[in-house]
Amino acid sequence: MVNKLEMGTRRVGDFIDFDPDTPEVNMILERSEHGISITLPWSEPGSPYAGWFVGDGFMQPSVLEGEEPAERKPVPKRVLFHDSHGPILLTGCRAKGFHANFWGPGSGTLWSRVAILGVDHDVEYDKPHGLKTEISGLREWLGVTSWKETYTWPDGPVAASFSSVVADKFEIGDVDGIALSFVPGWAVVPESGRDARTLKDLMRCTTRSTDPRSWRDHYAKHRAICDLLVLSRWWNESCVEVLAYREDDPLTTMDGKEHGEQWRNVVVSDDTPTAPPSGYRPHIIRFADLQVGGIKAWIALHDEFSRALDPVITCINLKEAGGHTRLAHTGPGLEALGYLLMIRDSVAEKDAAHASLRARLERILADLGDSLPFEGADWVDSFVEVYNGIKHANRAEPDMVDVLNAWQRGVLVVRAWVAAELGVPLDELKTRLKDDSQQHGFVKVT
Repeated sequence: MVNKLEMGTRRVGDFIDFDPDTPEVNMILERSEHGISITLPWSEPGSPYAGWFVGDGFMQPSVLEGEEPAERKPVPKRVLFHDSHGPILLTGCRAKGFHANFWGPGSGTLWSRVAILGVDHDVEYDKPHGLKTEISGLREWLGVTSWKETYTWPDGPVAASFSSVVADKFEIGDVDGIALSFVPGWAVVPESGRDARTLKDLMRCTTRSTDPRSWRDHYAKHRAICDLLVLSRWWNESCVEVLAYREDDPLTTMDGKEHGEQWRNVVVSDDTPTAPPSGYRPHIIRFADLQVGGIKAWIALHDEFSRALDPVITCINLKEAGGHTRLAHTGPGLEALGYLLMIRDSVAEKDAAHASLRARLERILADLGDSLPFEGADWVDSFVEVYNGIKHANRAEPDMVDVLNAWQRGVLVVRAWVAAELGVPLDELKTRLKDDSQQHGFVKVT
């Protein structure tokens, strides 16, 4: 069996926490819909493993005897699992959940943020030198393919051929000390029995740093690209970590010789890619509008206006939430956007902070001209009335359809503002918004 960690996997193997004073123990490694976890047993409450889960001195006989409780060992950031299928390094570990008998045996659960396959020693993969992700929709947005598809119609049966091609990568450049690039590629994946093969058209978003950087630092750049695609066509794109490397973990053969970089396979809790939309769903921001320089401009904008953009972008995940929750989530983003634009206009911070909601919304509209598929002034009136209606109990409660329309149009305004800010001409933006799925409002059925 190949060393994999697929959903539903449950493996038993050796546990190594890189502490010579802790006892040897077997553990259960599991990957479920709840995440990646290991279950650690202990035979008595004085075990250092028990100390990762229970409070100081809890269940220790020494406490009842008047002695100082044994010093608890900290939960390690990294632990190693090893069984007959191979080693797995678990990083970003945290202890959560245990069951134990008073003065007796017990077990606790360690949860891991990331599993690095094939690593058999302590390597600081919580600070990698490189990270690769697969962002749904990125390859399509860039307009690149690594396959050439050909059909011929001779006198006999139709013939089809697929040939791999080498596509150029996109060097975005240095962003906060991290080099960002988009690297195309391909893969052929045989299914069991080898009766079928899947051809994959890949596009890896890649970050590299001269010095090791935290996983958060690397991933932030990948997430920013994913957020751009979310805003562009309002589709919940995925961003899944797939490979990572460290300079101190090179590709090494059995003779001990090193052979350059080794990108390790990465497993995260949720690695399900987002399926593409089934129908026509165009982008309002296109790579042709931005090119390489525009990507860096977007990342800077993403950081500068994070207080405004994050609530709007993340509200796309509120699929089961009602209109009130969505608007309450998105409204502060619009308020923040208007405020930050006033600050950028050199309005005094005190004056900007006391600006009304109406004034902030009107400031956003000032950048959009007549590009919106609805009257901006009417939207301001409606949004102010509905948003204040759900915030203040002394006001009339707005109709649910009005709440949903305020939310949807508010999101569209933010998306349009980002497109205009990144250089999409307003006349072109107006044309694209006419084809956008969010131009259609909700209609009350009587």
